Amino acid sequence: MATGALPKGFERPDASSPQTTSQTKKGGPDKIGIGIAIGITAVALIIGIGFTGIIPMGDDMPSIMQPAPSTPTPSAPVVQQAPPSPPPAYVPMKSTPSYAPSSNDLIDQLDWSISEGDVVSMYLNKGSSSLVVHTVTANDGELFVGLNADYIGSDDGTFFILVDNQEHEDYEQAGMDLYIDLPAGAEKVEIIGSYVIL
Repeated sequence: MATGALPKGFERPDASSPQTTSQTKKGGPDKIGIGIAIGITAVALIIGIGFTGIIPMGDDMPSIMQPAPSTPTPSAPVVQQAPPSPPPAYVPMKSTPSYAPSSNDLIDQLDWSISEGDVVSMYLNKGSSSLVVHTVTANDGELFVGLNADYIGSDDGTFFILVDNQEHEDYEQAGMDLYIDLPAGAEKVEIIGSYVIL
C-alpha cells in the first residue's frame, strides 16, 4: 500500500462532496438534540412541580411534598391494676370523695341543679341530721339534689323536707335523688334524714 493510500472500500474525503460535510459533523446535531430534549423535560418537570406541588413518583412511593407519616411517641409502661369492685347500688353523676371538706360546704361534693335561681351553699347540720341548702330564687323552680350516703342517710330511706323552716311536701324522691319544687323567693331548704357524717 502506497503512502497516502487508503484501504480498500475507503475513499478520501472530497471537500466538494455533500457526504463529506455530513460525515464530519456526524454526532454534532445529535448531541445538541439530546441536550434540548433533556432541557425541555427539566423545564416541564419544574413547571409541573410549581403548579401542583407534587413530584410525580411511582404509585407505591410517596411524594416529597407530602407530609411524612407521624411516628407514635413511646408510651409509659402499662401497669396492670386489680379489677374494679362492682359499683354500689347508687352511682352519683360525678365522683365524690369520702370526706367532708373542712369548711363543711358540700356544694362541690354533691350532684345538684336548680332550674331557676342559684344555690349559694350546702352544709351538714349534725344537730338536726340534715343537709341545709341556701338558695336564691326569683321565680318558681325545681331543685335537684343527689344525696350521698357518705354524708347523709335515712334509716327507712325517706327524707323530711323544710323550705324556709316550713314543712314542704311538694317533692319527689327516687332513691337518693330528690326533686324539690321551690316557690319564688325560697332561701333555705333543709333535707332531714336519720344521720349525717361529718
